[in-house]
Amino acid sequence: MRRGVALLLALLTASCVSPSRTDRDYELKAGNSAKAVASSVATALLGVEAARRHRAPGPYLSVLIASAEEDASSVQSQFDSVQPPSAHADAQRAELDDLLSQAVEGLALLRITVRRGELDQLDTKARPLRAVLVRLRTLSEEWQ
Repeated sequence: MRRGVALLLALLTASCVSPSRTDRDYELKAGNSAKAVASSVATALLGVEAARRHRAPGPYLSVLIASAEEDASSVQSQFDSVQPPSAHADAQRAELDDLLSQAVEGLALLRITVRRGELDQLDTKARPLRAVLVRLRTLSEEWQ
């Protein structure tokens, strides 16, 4: 019985990987992923700006940033499950996955900072995310 359940789970997990048949299809998936994570990062940065102006309380920011982090992490996980069709796509995957990791890690840092009540440090800790956002938007436009 347990073997059957384990086999079923293995098959279901393996079926979640979606192959891209062409480089263009993969590029579109990468562009959409970049766009989605850019949106999550931009949302968190708006929250940081509101905190800087003392217009957003800590509990609100905690929920906002945790949600942005969760969304970005989900997009990264989905993108990582897509099988690249070629060596060219492998390079795109590496480039984008690095940026997605930076985004998720940066959002996690903001979430931790907010939950520690260190709102005065948010702006400084958000600086690297601004550069990541610019690059994600650039790739999104390039790959659409």
